[in-house]
Amino acid sequence: MRFVLFTPGLTLALIACARNPLDASPVNCGSGEEACGATCVPKGSCSPDAGTTSTASATATATSTTLPSSNCTDKASLQKKMTTQYDGAFLTVNGSNKQYYVQSNWWSKFVDQTVAVDGLSYTLGNPNNRTADGSDPMGYPSFFIGSYSGNSTAGSNLPKQVSALTKVPTVLSTNAKSKGTSNYNASYDVWFTASGAPLSSFDYSPGPGGAYLMVWLFMPSDRQPRGGGPHARGQKVGSLPGTWDVWVDSSNPPCISYVSTTQIETLDFDLNQVIQDAVTKGYGITSSMYLSIIFGGFEVWGGADGLQLEAFCASVQ
Repeated sequence: MRFVLFTPGLTLALIACARNPLDASPVNCGSGEEACGATCVPKGSCSPDAGTTSTASATATATSTTLPSSNCTDKASLQKKMTTQYDGAFLTVNGSNKQYYVQSNWWSKFVDQTVAVDGLSYTLGNPNNRTADGSDPMGYPSFFIGSYSGNSTAGSNLPKQVSALTKVPTVLSTNAKSKGTSNYNASYDVWFTASGAPLSSFDYSPGPGGAYLMVWLFMPSDRQPRGGGPHARGQKVGSLPGTWDVWVDSSNPPCISYVSTTQIETLDFDLNQVIQDAVTKGYGITSSMYLSIIFGGFEVWGGADGLQLEAFCASVQ
């Protein structure tokens, strides 16, 4: 992950763990499962004509997944249209002093993109279907809790040491099914630091001894995380749906990306199950680190007019 410093006072650029092009290696399924095209399914459940669709076309349609509710139900009432490259605002949860922060964050390329915020949701406007220059996304419009770029949200319970986490219920809901998934992802970007001190306004990465963790609800057809290829394929992760490929980029700080092998439109889950999976398997996050920031949004490489983050919620317990 890299960060680019802009004029003081502006929201600073958040660049998540993305690369190009898509790695197309076969899926390795877990015990009791079999490969069915580009996905893993229970043994004996693959239809005779499955697997005939290419990986690229298979990623064109997202699917909804029913999950046990995480009981993360925060709502907010702010309405704001962000029309500049770096804009942001605090949102106060209805009936609470807890806050979120929303940012437009078009760090790589900005022409006339908009972010229309309606509570803990937003709709993107890219009327001219702008496209990123190179492999990096145009930006990462997102919500977050924690402290980033001088903005600290009240009631986040962050930073909190990984060993002390009990649950991290969270929701990320999108309209990806109706918009396709060719040139953006829906993702979490989660930061871990070596100490329990909140990041200062001049800290634009987790720093030495920290780590990044990303959760991608689907893989765009021609984009991929950092790491050169999956470190592990077809992994079951707690009670999360389906299976997940894990990409590990061992730079400093390391970046660990969990990517769903099937397209998920809405994810309502306990993020701590992913965190503890990464700790147990030695991917680069340790129990002595501190969970510092949770971002949720879209990495956008192009288009995305009308793309909607329908709901976001995150709670640290």
